[in-house]
Amino acid sequence: MNHSIVIPENLNNQLKKQLIRKDGQEDLCFALYKTGTGKERISAIINEIILPTENDRNLHGNVSFNPEFLDRVISSCRSKQMGIIFIHSHPGSGWQNMSMDDINAEKELAPRIKAATGYPLVGMTVGNDGSWSGRFWNKTAPKFYTRVWCESVRVVGDRFNITFDDNQFPKFGLIEELTRTISAWGQNKQAVFSKLKVGIVGLGSVGSQIAEALLRTGVAELKLIDFDIIEKKNLDRLHGANSSHIGLLKSNVFCEILNKNRLFPGQRVTSVPYSIVEKEGFESAIDCDIVFSCVDRPWPRFILNMIAYAYLIPVIDGGISASINSKGTNLYDARSRTFTVTPTKRCMKCMGQYRPEDVSLEQTGMLEDPKYISGLAEDHFALKGENVYAFSLGLASIQVQQFLGIVLAPKGRLLGPKEMDFISGTIDSDFPYECENTCEMPEIVGIADDIKNILITEHKIAKQRRENANELTAKNGYNHTSKGVISFIKAVLTKILYYFNKQGNN
Repeated sequence: MNHSIVIPENLNNQLKKQLIRKDGQEDLCFALYKTGTGKERISAIINEIILPTENDRNLHGNVSFNPEFLDRVISSCRSKQMGIIFIHSHPGSGWQNMSMDDINAEKELAPRIKAATGYPLVGMTVGNDGSWSGRFWNKTAPKFYTRVWCESVRVVGDRFNITFDDNQFPKFGLIEELTRTISAWGQNKQAVFSKLKVGIVGLGSVGSQIAEALLRTGVAELKLIDFDIIEKKNLDRLHGANSSHIGLLKSNVFCEILNKNRLFPGQRVTSVPYSIVEKEGFESAIDCDIVFSCVDRPWPRFILNMIAYAYLIPVIDGGISASINSKGTNLYDARSRTFTVTPTKRCMKCMGQYRPEDVSLEQTGMLEDPKYISGLAEDHFALKGENVYAFSLGLASIQVQQFLGIVLAPKGRLLGPKEMDFISGTIDSDFPYECENTCEMPEIVGIADDIKNILITEHKIAKQRRENANELTAKNGYNHTSKGVISFIKAVLTKILYYFNKQGNN
């Protein structure tokens, strides 16, 4: 299991103000965290900071705290059902290692914190450049605690910053296939792309193109989350799909296609053939650093909205609205919109991307009932036509631009919401910044797994789609995983034969 830490940007600013001192002296404080448990990663999400008073710690080169300070922290923690993070500063820059004094101090703390809270102690260090490092102290045997380094520490808010433990990632060098890409923003920023984990929820006309774009941008790990199958009517809108894929799971098909097109060995594309409302899909999404929302239904959008706030994972949402004229002879209107959801920005509901009443309708299955749908108002989303490839191409492009804005923040700026009108060619960016006063989203910021079991459930349609696809693959003897392995072996054998033939000719 991998580990990570997430800090809301406002708390990050408070921590840096407390810990990075002008006199160069080390300092300390504590924080309380909630746990976010994914399929492959556990994250500690900071909810509250507990700063020391003047008498709570001793500044003497290496800083130490008084027992009364820890007692106060534990007392506060017990009533809130949260874990405890011990945080201190170091004079260096970048990801910080630990001195023997640091190790001994946290080793002594770990048993008491575990006994008092039921959660493992988390330790954090901030360098004088604002870079973070972190570790969990997991109980692995009676009276024995093991330090497990986090793979990253993420700061999420109006900005997105991430510090990696480079020891857990392959060293990024100059990759010839990415030479032109690196020339746009430099090798240091490209190294960030090479370590990011990005999820794409929905592998339709937009999501399949975004996946291809991210692969060629050099993103290290892609998780393709979609329960649906490819149908004949999809082929005009699915990038890379053809008639041989009809009846197969979208996530499996695009996983195979993308893995064949990897630019460097460290890239990994994983298929997650589940709905975001199912446990497997939900947990795969919260394993990610950033998630793309490429869905057109209210229920998955509602879930992704909750993930953005409760787990502090930026979600890049996008949508297309297109309609034909009253005579059915030509396009009447087409607009595409994209924006990024974080706890400091306007949520999907307040942006009008879904209505709570439609979420309830989808959960009950009413939106799959033709009789019910026929009685809906003419402007209801369920009655609108599906996207066309050209419009999907445009939306995918501006969603990827949102992603680049998050990671690169050129000139210190992030992209705000964008809505493009196809007819006029204008781009509207004048949207309210914050949620409505009645919005409940700000109340769930950082609560993570407290809300998990409320959100995940069974999805009958998703289950049926998987069963249909599995029956088809069994009937035709077609298995994407085995086919991918066979293709890889064939490629290796071809290279070996080429090498020996070359040697023989010499």
